[in-house]
Amino acid sequence: MTQKQKILLVDDEVIALKITRRLLVESGYAVDIAPSSAEAMKLLGSFAYDLVIVDITMPSISGFDLIQLMQSFDYNVPVIFLSNNDNQWTIKEAYNVGAKRFVSKEKEFNYLPQIVKEILTTA
Repeated sequence: MTQKQKILLVDDEVIALKITRRLLVESGYAVDIAPSSAEAMKLLGSFAYDLVIVDITMPSISGFDLIQLMQSFDYNVPVIFLSNNDNQWTIKEAYNVGAKRFVSKEKEFNYLPQIVKEILTTA
């Protein structure tokens, strides 16, 4: 049996974590959750992930800062930003800091499993 691909989901909104986790688990992925960037860094230091999905707007350490922190620790894991904040500046900045994809929670959430599959097959 092949091992499930492992995803780390980072969001400070507990409801968003639970809904997104359920969607991804039902799509066949193993999903760990972190309610903060600090917790995400602890998990990244302990486990290997195939993909990290991050909210941008979080207290203390934003999703943008988390990506830069991951890079400074050489955690070379593809990142998808999943955010409600889908203005042009935010989307451009997401790609500038190294995200593989920006996904609008409002407009593209239901497509997340297909987007994840696409990123994992090309990573």
